[in-house]
Amino acid sequence: MRYIRIMPSLQGYSVRGNRYYRIVESYRDEHGRPRLRVLRHLGTAQKILQLLAQSPGRPLYAEERDFAATAALWEMAGRLEVVETINRHAPKRRQGASVGQYLLLAAINRALDPKSKCQLGCWYQRTVLTRLVPLRSAALRSQRFWDHMRYLDEPTLTAIEKELTHRLVDQFGIDVRALFYDTTNFDTFLSSENPSRLAQRGHAKSKRTDLRIVGLALMVSWDFHVPLFSRVYAGNQPDSVTFSEVLDDLVARYQMFRERCQRVTLVFDKGNNSQENIQSLDDSPYYVIGSLVPTQHSDLLDIPLEKFRGLEGPLFEGLRVYRTEKEVFGQPRTIVVTRSQALLRGQIRGIRQHLSKKVRALQDLQRRVAASQNPGWRGKPYTREGLDKQLHSIVSGQYLRDFLWARVAEKRKRWRVEFGVDQDAYRRLKRRVLGKRILFTTHPGLTDEEIVFGYRGQHHVERAFRDMKDPAFISFSPAFHWTDQMIRVHAFYCVLALTLISLLHRHVVQSGMEITQGRLLQDLKGIKEITNYYPSYSGDQRRLGGRPRAERTMTRMSPQHQQLFEVLDLKQFLAG
Repeated sequence: MRYIRIMPSLQGYSVRGNRYYRIVESYRDEHGRPRLRVLRHLGTAQKILQLLAQSPGRPLYAEERDFAATAALWEMAGRLEVVETINRHAPKRRQGASVGQYLLLAAINRALDPKSKCQLGCWYQRTVLTRLVPLRSAALRSQRFWDHMRYLDEPTLTAIEKELTHRLVDQFGIDVRALFYDTTNFDTFLSSENPSRLAQRGHAKSKRTDLRIVGLALMVSWDFHVPLFSRVYAGNQPDSVTFSEVLDDLVARYQMFRERCQRVTLVFDKGNNSQENIQSLDDSPYYVIGSLVPTQHSDLLDIPLEKFRGLEGPLFEGLRVYRTEKEVFGQPRTIVVTRSQALLRGQIRGIRQHLSKKVRALQDLQRRVAASQNPGWRGKPYTREGLDKQLHSIVSGQYLRDFLWARVAEKRKRWRVEFGVDQDAYRRLKRRVLGKRILFTTHPGLTDEEIVFGYRGQHHVERAFRDMKDPAFISFSPAFHWTDQMIRVHAFYCVLALTLISLLHRHVVQSGMEITQGRLLQDLKGIKEITNYYPSYSGDQRRLGGRPRAERTMTRMSPQHQQLFEVLDLKQFLAG
């Protein structure tokens, strides 16, 4: 929503024959109708004269409100026409706040200070939103939010997202030459008795096996990871199945993107691979950059390192590649096998950490088995089958099972646990597998550098997921909702919060400021509005009373704060 402001003016009015004055400001509401906003009641002419003749005096109290961060996101939402778009798809009678206003309040809150719906009213009172979208306290009760969320079913949310995506591409000019797709999941705290189909027990990214999870598929742009597609799905659904379900929607989005770019490349990881998915992408207008499971392509892993070549440029330091062609998923593909020193070091560091844990577990089991065969042992005796099962569980794990061995031996009718590391096997693993990725593309015209650089761009969607899991930022979890419909709405305004933040960061950087997204939010949150409240009459104590006089000012700003203030044109939100 965008208010068209006019300079404040002095207005006189009569009440029961008495003449009073006030300062008002005119604007047009979301329906285009002219409205007046009272900025300050001045009282009678005599009171105005007394106020002008005397100093302000000591304030009764002061209030601090979040100003810059809230106003900047509100302005960005106005440029994106968020409220108008939501209201167009989810109309309600003209009474109280609209559905769009409620969802925008929830999105801004998620972006700056995530709260439950019960605490949203308190947060609202501490922000400049009290002026931008004046609401009664009763309108901010949690039940009012839930009432308005019921206007938004799944088809409505999809239609709203499509329209916003079209505006992002058409009016904001988001770069769509490379798009990045990935999935993640979020913890919920729904009980097992809850009938939700979205919240299921599955492979939780947080490792919390006791919680039900909700999945989220997201496609973002290379251009400041702006979300261009999202889909909520059941938490126990495999990534490849989810990808096949959203492919039709992704292809439909392409028709929107092709107006600005004739060559759109979709990048995704190997978890989405399947014969059907890749064949469907072959029939779509997208070019593809993906990766393969290395252990499923032994012939590519056996290529000697001497045949790899280094890439030029500081972005590819320590990286060597080998380019070839191979039939993958029923079609010949361009293949680039990469070996990265940085990836190799990271994998070795992870292997050593896991190996130390496995060795401690084996040593502990070794001691317990030895103790169980001594006189006085009160526990259940070990069996050969039970020990084999425990050893298999300990030794299993990516890479470790290739060189860590353990077995049960019998000596003098006593069980023993023996284990060790096969150094030759470890050296073969390090040379043949570790540090390598196998990339493929359906666009043979791409250079090795473009393929590697494109696949590395997945950090954009990974960054988006990290933002949504930050407890002090968007914080998807915990979702204080218990029905699938409300969970979808919750996901929608979380993605909307990410969109507004990404657009804001993009706007600031394009203006010439070099600043990270985290620092941008930190600086904007540091710009506050202070309202000092003074007595109605500061000179005559016998006439104290009435509404306190308010004077607003800003907290002291650093040079960077001042630059942000000007770049984002926040002066327009200052009250008189």
